[in-house]
Amino acid sequence: SEVTTKNMSNYDNAQKVTTMFLHGIIVVSSLYTNINVQRSIDDVIEFAAENLETLDLLGLQLVDVHEMLDIVLRNAFFTYHGKLYLQLTGLFMGCKPSPIVAIIRVYMFEKRSIYTDVRFLNKPYGRYIDDGYGLVSSLEEAQVMFDLIAAEDPDRLLQWEVDFPKSNNDFVPFLGTEVRVSNGGSLEYKFYRKPQKKNITLHFKSHHPLKTKIEVIKNFYRTAEMSSSSPDYVEESFQVVDHLLRCNGYSNPRQFKSIRMTGLAQPRNTITVVFIPGKKLRDLLCSSRPYDRARCTIRNCKICAHLENNVMCTVKYPVYLITCNLCQETYCGESSRSLHDRLSEHL
Repeated sequence: SEVTTKNMSNYDNAQKVTTMFLHGIIVVSSLYTNINVQRSIDDVIEFAAENLETLDLLGLQLVDVHEMLDIVLRNAFFTYHGKLYLQLTGLFMGCKPSPIVAIIRVYMFEKRSIYTDVRFLNKPYGRYIDDGYGLVSSLEEAQVMFDLIAAEDPDRLLQWEVDFPKSNNDFVPFLGTEVRVSNGGSLEYKFYRKPQKKNITLHFKSHHPLKTKIEVIKNFYRTAEMSSSSPDYVEESFQVVDHLLRCNGYSNPRQFKSIRMTGLAQPRNTITVVFIPGKKLRDLLCSSRPYDRARCTIRNCKICAHLENNVMCTVKYPVYLITCNLCQETYCGESSRSLHDRLSEHL
C-alpha cells in the first residue's frame, strides 16, 4: 500500500501547517450494511457518466447498468436455520458488485465535501475501502474534515470514527499497521493486530503437516518485516508475532523463521485423533446461493425423510438416536459406515 510507504518529508504545504506532524485515521463502521442501496446505485451511474470515455460497457447503456444493479443489489436473499430472508437495508456482502459500489458511494461523499472545500484542497488524504487517513495539524481539524464527509450522507446511517494521536510520538492503527508521522515528516510504521482479534492461529498441536505450520509462521514474520519502517520496528513487530505464536503452543517460534523446507520430513504419528467440529455460523448462513439444497443421490431413499436439521444420509461416522414406533424404547448407536447403510439395517 502506498499509504505505508510514502515519505512525506518533502511535502512543503504540510510543513507550513505545523512543525509537529499529526494525522488522523477515519474508520467507517459497518460500511456495507449501513449504505442506502438506491442512492448508491445512483452514485455509481453518476460516477460512470463522468468517466464514460474510459469505460468499456460491452455495448450496454448506462440505463442497462442501472437496471442490472437494481435487480442484483435490491434482491439479496440469505438463509438462516433453513428459512429464507430478504435483506432490506445495506449491501449484500456476498455479492460481487457490493465492494465497488460501497467505495464509489463514499468517494462521492468525499468529492462533494473535502475535495471541493478550499480548507482541505492541499491536505493529503486517502482511503482504502472503509479506512481513511488525513494529514492535519490538530484533532479539531481532523474532526472538521471527517464531519464534512459524514454530512454528505443524508440517511445518517454510516458511523464515522476518528482516531487521532495525543502527541507526535503516538501511533494510530491503520489497516494491518500502526503509523505515525515524525517531526521530520517521514512516515513510520510497524506491524499491528487489533485488540479485538483473538490470539488464534494454526496451533502447534494441530494435525496439519509440519511444512504447513512452518510456512504459516514464516509468512507471519515476513509480513511483520514488510510492515515495519526500520530495524527497531521490525523487532517490535516480531515480538507481536512471538506473542501470537506462543499463545498457540510454539515455545520458540523464531526457530522456524529461517528453516529450509527441502528434505524436511513430516514425523509419523501412530494414532491421529480427528476432531469433527459442530455447526458454525457459516453452516447456518448462506451468502450467495440461498436456493441451493443438498439432495440425496440414493434412489428411493427411505432414510432422509426421517432425518432432521437437513442432515444427509450419506454422513459417515454417525452417532444416532432412534425411537421404536412399537414400544417407544430408544436406542443410541454409532457406526463407521454411512448413516444410510446403518439405519437401513434397523428398518
